[in-house]
Amino acid sequence: MEGKIDSASYKGVHSRKDLGNGSGYASDREIRNSATQIPHPNGVLTNDRDILSEQLGAYHRLLKDGRLADSLKLLEDLQRRGLLDMNKVYHARFFENCKSKKAVDEAFRFIELIPNPTLSTYNMLMTVCASSQDSEGAFQVVRLAREAGLKPDCKLYTTLISTCGKSGKVYTMFDVFHEMVNAGVEPNVHTYGALIDGCGRAGEVAKAFGAYGIMRSKKVKPDRVVFNALITACGQSGAVDRAFDVLGEMLAETQPIEPDHTTVGALIKACANAGQVDRAREVYKLVHKYKIRGSSEVYTIAVNSCSQTGDWEFACNVYSDMTSKGVVPDEMFLSALIDVAGHAGKLDAAFGILHEARNRGIQVGTVSYSSLMGACSNAKNWQKALDLYEYLKATKIEQSVSTVNALITALCDGDQLQKAMEVLSQMKGLGLRPNSITYSILIVASEKKDDLGSGQMLLSQAEKDGVAPNLVMCRCIIGMCLRRSEKACTLGEPALSVDRPQVDSEWASLALMVYRKTIVAGNVPTIEVISQVLGCLQLPYDVSFKNRLIENLGVSADTSRPSNLCSLIDGFGEYDPRAFSLLEEAASLGIVPCVSFKASPVVIDARKLQMHTAEVYILTVLRGLRHRLAAGAKLPNMTILLPVEKTQIVSTKGKTINIAGRIGQSVAALLRRLGLPYQGNESHGKIKISGLAMKRWFQPKLASFTGKPGEFGSSQLRLGKGITHQQRDIRTGNLSLE
Repeated sequence: MEGKIDSASYKGVHSRKDLGNGSGYASDREIRNSATQIPHPNGVLTNDRDILSEQLGAYHRLLKDGRLADSLKLLEDLQRRGLLDMNKVYHARFFENCKSKKAVDEAFRFIELIPNPTLSTYNMLMTVCASSQDSEGAFQVVRLAREAGLKPDCKLYTTLISTCGKSGKVYTMFDVFHEMVNAGVEPNVHTYGALIDGCGRAGEVAKAFGAYGIMRSKKVKPDRVVFNALITACGQSGAVDRAFDVLGEMLAETQPIEPDHTTVGALIKACANAGQVDRAREVYKLVHKYKIRGSSEVYTIAVNSCSQTGDWEFACNVYSDMTSKGVVPDEMFLSALIDVAGHAGKLDAAFGILHEARNRGIQVGTVSYSSLMGACSNAKNWQKALDLYEYLKATKIEQSVSTVNALITALCDGDQLQKAMEVLSQMKGLGLRPNSITYSILIVASEKKDDLGSGQMLLSQAEKDGVAPNLVMCRCIIGMCLRRSEKACTLGEPALSVDRPQVDSEWASLALMVYRKTIVAGNVPTIEVISQVLGCLQLPYDVSFKNRLIENLGVSADTSRPSNLCSLIDGFGEYDPRAFSLLEEAASLGIVPCVSFKASPVVIDARKLQMHTAEVYILTVLRGLRHRLAAGAKLPNMTILLPVEKTQIVSTKGKTINIAGRIGQSVAALLRRLGLPYQGNESHGKIKISGLAMKRWFQPKLASFTGKPGEFGSSQLRLGKGITHQQRDIRTGNLSLE
């Protein structure tokens, strides 16, 4: 069982490749370079002991300066020359440096220099892998320990479990735990703590409590770390009440375990995540009740909990408690405090916080200034935001993209789009690269001003900067295109193809292009966006245009309802035929529901659809039924479910009635334009179309047919008539191949 960790079940485990020239040591050129940098006494080499002493002194200086690679090269140089004595090198210090810098490869190279590593040495190497969340490296450590003839102990297994948990590999973590038990290694409280912590990070609360149950069944007494891990797991999944149950269990122990700052912070986070801000304030009182001094982190969590509500008084009380206990606020706390001030509209107080921090010698950096800019944005004060921006530029204080984004937000909210565009042009000069948030803010502002030109320019610039269009950009650009399309139709200026039922306008082309690029970028469009782009493909309610389309079919009808001939036109004379492809794609992405043609009646649920989506959805179903009819299938009935609105009649009784919503009115108007009869009333939320009515509508009585084979609209008509004639010939036995 002991060799199971090396089995194929852990496919991610592999031998770490040697670095440098392939031997794990520096090349001759590197050795010469490093040797020239190391001073020798008077340039004379006396004996090996003096060389080793001088080289180790240089090694310690390099390590102290954090130059891991150089210090490692020096040791490798000594080994090649046969002078290295690893007993005179403090192993733990090198591993601690690797841990802080997440230098896993350097740690593996270092252990190769140790002649006979102990299990303690492999444990130190494992902690480096844990700090870097390198689960593959952690399994490599176990393999190396076994190859050295050592049996993994509880500490090594526990750190391996912790590494898996931090890497999000919950199932692997439990596999290691079971392997540990099967190998006869008894888990301790730290092992269970690592399991629970890993489950909490992955949001697996049930598994966390499962591990806790195993721990209790093994009579292992939980400590504060275990309880804190359980509370954190509850908080991340929103199980607030269960988190308080854990707190109660802590206090109910035979020897009660009092909460510390980690406990309080985890509980406040749990309450804040669940939107229970008042309860978070009550939890904060535990700091006074149990005389918890804590670190800056717990006070930061407390202040963050009241950020959205803008409870400035509570935030100031937390700040006062913190300073009275001698806890020095760090930059994260100051940023949280400034954020609350911004939400509370206390902009002068936000600037005062930063001024006071500088006077007290507290390090103030990019994060604090970014929060201050955000406070200006939340307070809708673009002038203060612009002044702060100019100050940061003048004093050459480093800015972040989020800082500039907050400025652009403030300017756009203040109707200063032109100034915001100027800031965008200055970003690259500051060494910053605009991101999708930057362009989204600006394009939203362009949409508010209905400035499509600026929107197009920003979209083009975003593409040059490698920023793909997102749903926000897509919605804004297509929304502006839709407004222009609707206006053109209202003014009688629709851009249409001469002899085809197709929209041929720059607005439709732009909308389709942006929509397509958004999907290619991996974004799933919303119902709203789909309805907008479909609206750009709607044909105008122009009788002369429909008559021209019918004339192009080369048919005439001896019916008093010429609108029935719309059933012969691609798109039914209502939408560009490309709209069908867009809707079918949306159905394949799961945005709109699919319709089953096997059911009778066919049910179309338009209650959650928007206007253009509902219309095209119904037309798409009609098109599918037309093909089924052409293939000889019997048409089922159709039921359309529509949303309704309630309104109250002004009377003494205050009677409430249902009225048709906008979608219902639109669908009913569509069916009337098409000349397709239906039963029921849209104000009742349901209308029905019989299969017989649809069959008659699909097959209007034609007086003549003069279409040519190459014409656009007549192909489907001739196909349907041909199939019908073939079916009749088969039934009568008059089948001919001629």
